[in-house]
Amino acid sequence: MIEYPTETKALWLHRPTPLEKMWGIWPTSTGYAIAKPEYRNGSRAIPSFALIYLEQGALHFIDHRGNEQLLRKNTMFCLIPGILHQYYYAEADAPPRTSWITFEGKQSLPLLNRIGFSMEQPCLTGWDETRLIPHMKSMERVFASEEKTDRLHFVLLLVGLFDELLAQSRQLGYENAPNTSWLQDSIEFMNTHYSNGIRIRDVARHASMTRSHFTRVFTEQRGCSPKAYLQQLRMEKAMHYLKETSFTLTEIALTISYPDAYSFSRAFQQHYGYPPSQARERSDKGSSD
Repeated sequence: MIEYPTETKALWLHRPTPLEKMWGIWPTSTGYAIAKPEYRNGSRAIPSFALIYLEQGALHFIDHRGNEQLLRKNTMFCLIPGILHQYYYAEADAPPRTSWITFEGKQSLPLLNRIGFSMEQPCLTGWDETRLIPHMKSMERVFASEEKTDRLHFVLLLVGLFDELLAQSRQLGYENAPNTSWLQDSIEFMNTHYSNGIRIRDVARHASMTRSHFTRVFTEQRGCSPKAYLQQLRMEKAMHYLKETSFTLTEIALTISYPDAYSFSRAFQQHYGYPPSQARERSDKGSSD
């Protein structure tokens, strides 16, 4: 640690590699500090996102609107690039000790918002230090190693920290989860897994419903049965393969979860009214024209 007039601080900097930047969020620094009575972080904006965890003591925090609040142990606050902020020493049983991580990337703000942080709500309290501090310490050790090889270890540690924050924010009631209905969630489940051979009972289980109840309410709200919806997904993908690739009927059948070319061709004929061979002939004729 290095002694400064207003604090004692340890700081590690990281230069993210192009590989790390592929993942939408990457860390740039970490560290910890113990503030002295003269400590004051004046009104300024920072170039990166930051999460600062108050391990002990207290701090006065002033947000971008000029509102001031007293932060105590187990409070975390976020700093957003381009937004002014201030915080300074507050009297308490122990001097304020903070740990922090700074990071960048287009996924930074959406992840902060999901946890519950925002420009209007930069401070959240009640974090479990026994679960949080190990993540912070792991990041400090890796940053201090000064490893410069092209790896994803730094990104994985940051994602692990966000995963822990998300789990705790859900327990604390901070999580800003998207309001997804069971119907939309079921549709997205089918859109993702239709080629994996899922059945209606699998989708119903995902929606925490019995198969009969799920089928009834899905049909009422969607206007078609879940079986018909799955069939539509598979047939649309089959038509794409017939028109855009040279896959054989057997290869297409296996790709969209039919056991063989015969069962696929029969299902295709029932759905479109003509065999898959005719669909390919039409495509070939159109391309030659």
